[in-house]
Amino acid sequence: MRTKKMQSILAELNDGSADIDASAIISTEGLMLASAISGEVSEDRAGAVMASISSLADRAMREFKLGNLEQLVMKGHNGYALMIQAGDYAALIVIGYGDGPEWSLALLRSIPAAGAISDLLTPGFGWSMEEGPVGIPQGSI
Repeated sequence: MRTKKMQSILAELNDGSADIDASAIISTEGLMLASAISGEVSEDRAGAVMASISSLADRAMREFKLGNLEQLVMKGHNGYALMIQAGDYAALIVIGYGDGPEWSLALLRSIPAAGAISDLLTPGFGWSMEEGPVGIPQGSI
């Protein structure tokens, strides 16, 4: 049930913005929980890479005493990748191809989606302690 809801959030995000070409939800361990990614990108590799980058960015945030990592923006010549924390257990990844300022609009559109994902994965709101959050093994939280 939650997986369908997460897929619905991603579909709505992708369909609602020409600035967003792909999106995914990964666990903090890098497991793909849901995705709307084209065949050009390996879901497993994307999850692992973003989890590694997130870990390094989180370490930098703590080192600079900036608090917990909330958002990460990566901009390249061919597009952008955004990571928005979606609660304690997951992050929303958003990818767009192009060289314009689309990433800022995509970020604004992605924040409410990350909040909805967080709600789905929050104990007492989207799941029970016995059941555990989708995609996250029991005992790991």
